[in-house]
Amino acid sequence: MNLAATALVAILASASAAQAAEAFKPIRSDETYAYLAAADRTGLDVLRYIPVGGDAYLTLGGEARLRIDAIDAPRFGFAGEPADTYGLVRGLFSADLHLNDRVRVYGELGWHRDVGKSDAPALTDRDGLDAQVGFIDVTPDADRLWRLRLGRQELMLSPTQRFVSVREGPNIRQSFDGLRVTRQTKGLRLDAFYVTPVTIARGAFNDPSNRAQHFYGVYAAGRLASHLNLDVYALELERDGARFGAVTGDERRRSLGARLAGQVGAIDFEAEGMIQRGGFAGQRIRAWGGSVGGGYTLAAPWKPRIGLRLDAGSGDKDPNDGRLQTFNPLFPKGAYFNESSLTSWSNLMAIRPSLGLSPTKAISLEVSYLDRARQTGGDAVYLQPSVVLPGSLGSRAKAVGHALQADASWQATRNVKLQVEALHQEVDAAVKAAGGRDGDFVMAIVQYRF
Repeated sequence: MNLAATALVAILASASAAQAAEAFKPIRSDETYAYLAAADRTGLDVLRYIPVGGDAYLTLGGEARLRIDAIDAPRFGFAGEPADTYGLVRGLFSADLHLNDRVRVYGELGWHRDVGKSDAPALTDRDGLDAQVGFIDVTPDADRLWRLRLGRQELMLSPTQRFVSVREGPNIRQSFDGLRVTRQTKGLRLDAFYVTPVTIARGAFNDPSNRAQHFYGVYAAGRLASHLNLDVYALELERDGARFGAVTGDERRRSLGARLAGQVGAIDFEAEGMIQRGGFAGQRIRAWGGSVGGGYTLAAPWKPRIGLRLDAGSGDKDPNDGRLQTFNPLFPKGAYFNESSLTSWSNLMAIRPSLGLSPTKAISLEVSYLDRARQTGGDAVYLQPSVVLPGSLGSRAKAVGHALQADASWQATRNVKLQVEALHQEVDAAVKAAGGRDGDFVMAIVQYRF
């Protein structure tokens, strides 16, 4: 049997044997496969637990992802920007070495390419073979309540990834270099960290830390009751040479926030709010942002869920009053609103009703309507992550636009996932004044993980 046939048999065997296994986690380094030491390892399980002597073992993993985008009005078609259809290819390979129950070394290599893109590649589109993740974990106490992590790592402080995310939607995920200390008990997780974001440099093994930015803080996530969780946090972002509007300067921004989430019967709910203080280029920062939403799941076939979410981020009413009121979403989830990159949190008011369906445990469907407006007409319209739409300061109109969207996801096997998103975007007065136009966007992702 040749190598290709052997690999195919292993993949099919793994897909069949792993149906009852735990799903892959958003951050792959959060997975642990120590339980396989006492299990009958079949298929790709032989890669997830490789004994290397004593209590030590090695886990190998990886991902191959193809994303195809088709958009007929990038950046709302500003300045006549033409339609584009292109592919984004991601390849990841990880090795996780557990030396014992106290010391662990984890590394992940990434390779990323854009294919057929007529516009210049975005910063997150393309990179040569590079270190995506690489850290050492030390667990100093016998009860394993504490963990010290040093090196290149990914951060996901809450399941929504609203303001600190792994940036899964774009081709290259977000990594940070630094130190993180975690204490985990049954009902409480405490995190303290000091990191710098990784800068993407196109080439091999040359992605450095961004020394012009420092991100640090503390985050506490606890359970108030069986179906009620509360998070509180204080985060600090330091950026040299930041830009807001026409002003460039050093930003020192403190974010204080809380998140409450829970479920009562068929009703689920979540609310998060953040206030920001600090200074930027001689101005005082006075900004805020947040979200409130929930849903009701009917006891009916396909489990229909009726949802509603309100999102908001402050904008700067007056650039000459000595205050910067533009909300900075820090390191937001790129696909929080949708995958088109047409909306950021800054200077935004958004309402999103939705209807979700689950025909099976592996399939999810959703249709939604998103209506967006500027929080204040005195500030710009912002694209993701917080990029000013050129010409959007020429009008004080607030209405940005509305979109009808459909999403579908199918977890075909534990290893294979398919996603599709389609939306029709219609622009309103604030974008029309900047020269923007209506547009359509379609995205498809095929992802294989092992």
